Amino acid sequence: MPKQLDLFADNRRRIQPRDTHVVREERPRLSGQNGRILEILRHRRASNTELAMISKKYTSRISDIRKAGYDIRVVERDHKTGLTIYQLFD
Repeated sequence: MPKQLDLFADNRRRIQPRDTHVVREERPRLSGQNGRILEILRHRRASNTELAMISKKYTSRISDIRKAGYDIRVVERDHKTGLTIYQLFD
């Protein structure tokens, strides 16, 4: 009978990053959902409703983009409906 893998053992394999040569701070992730949101904001304003269709955690994606040096601001907010409009500034 094969030995069962103990997931909590200290000798388990570690998951390695895909590219070990890329330092995260030097190359922020602006692909995937981050890239899609940034591309929209480069052309126009976008609502939280629209951004949530791209990523359920759109606020985290906006934080990622801001950390990469982009100036994204809330330009409108309706507290009754919860609608928020984001815009990219140069």
